[in-house]
Amino acid sequence: MECPYCNAENRDGVRFCNNCGKPLDPAAARGGTTVTSRSLTPGSRLQGGRYVIKKILGEGGMGAALLATDLRLDGKSVVIKELISDNTDPAKLQEDVRNFKREVATLAHLDHPLIPNVTDHFQEGPRYFMVQEYVEGENLEERMDRVNQPMKEREALGYASEVLDILDYLSQETPPIVHRDIKPANIIIGTKDKRAHLVDFGIARADETRNAQRKQTSALGTPGYAPPEQYQGNADPRSDLYALAATLHHVLTNRDPRNHPPFTYPPVRTLNPQLSPEIEKVLNRALINDINQRYQSAAAMRKDIDDILFKRFGVSGNVSSYTLGTSGPMSAVGGASAANAPAAPYQPARNQPYIPPPIPYQAPQRQQQPVPPPPPRQGAQGSRQNPPSYPPPVSVAARQP
Repeated sequence: MECPYCNAENRDGVRFCNNCGKPLDPAAARGGTTVTSRSLTPGSRLQGGRYVIKKILGEGGMGAALLATDLRLDGKSVVIKELISDNTDPAKLQEDVRNFKREVATLAHLDHPLIPNVTDHFQEGPRYFMVQEYVEGENLEERMDRVNQPMKEREALGYASEVLDILDYLSQETPPIVHRDIKPANIIIGTKDKRAHLVDFGIARADETRNAQRKQTSALGTPGYAPPEQYQGNADPRSDLYALAATLHHVLTNRDPRNHPPFTYPPVRTLNPQLSPEIEKVLNRALINDINQRYQSAAAMRKDIDDILFKRFGVSGNVSSYTLGTSGPMSAVGGASAANAPAAPYQPARNQPYIPPPIPYQAPQRQQQPVPPPPPRQGAQGSRQNPPSYPPPVSVAARQP
């Protein structure tokens, strides 16, 4: 779809231009206005003028994402998410508000360098907002649209390893957090750090017992990436592994699963013969419809991904991980000792040569020699007089200072 204002091409179905942020609705275009009743517009100000909206990044789940500047922090770029609800029923609207506040609470307690931090949240009138760090970069969907060809296996697996580190961290929260919408558009490759950042936790939920009557369409994820059980309201951390595998299948083959029947993924090497048999094996396992036959943890899937990176490409994946009950880096796993783990702040390593852990030096053991007894004391005439008694000999190690 072409934007009537800047003539930029946009994916069908989006409501706002990805380039200029103006609405793509023809009626709005004819009226020559950027005002919309659903979200803020460029130039709008919030919190007494502290935040100035620059452009609309998009809409998803139950909110709109807006790029803004924080004038209190010297014009730093931030992302403001606004709650948007179509519900007119007061009870259902309150449910949407509770869900939005739950998202704020969920993100506020997460501490992983590849998840944007929540920096503020507030309410203005009937509207609710959340402010997050802005990750400057290109998401994988934009990347695929731009190059229109499969991504190199080494690069794709490096990004997958980093996302799996995030999913491993989320699965170890109490209760575990399920993102529920892993897809190329929600994985941003940072311009500065070149790492994969996971965004848009709009439908993320704690993996706990839920009332079946509260299931909502917004919790179903994105068709083509979401696993079968998610449509039945039974998602758990393993569901995110399926969605990541569907994302990896997409970027490695340039086959968009949204354009094909659901839950069907041809073997990747039939679409891209340059791929390794090992990654085809990983994806075949990760994309099984039966949740109990897939990978059962992010750590297990990440180990297989990192093995391919090391054995096929001679590079290591992200060797540091977060574990339960911590907010900082733990000891490295699968290839480096705790002494070699990076110091805070945590910076996950990617595509670095594998360095085996050093063998600790052990000093040779010295044989202990018994201490000989002192010579007998001689008298004035050189004769032995009343020789004192001595305790039995002891080793050097047993002597007291």
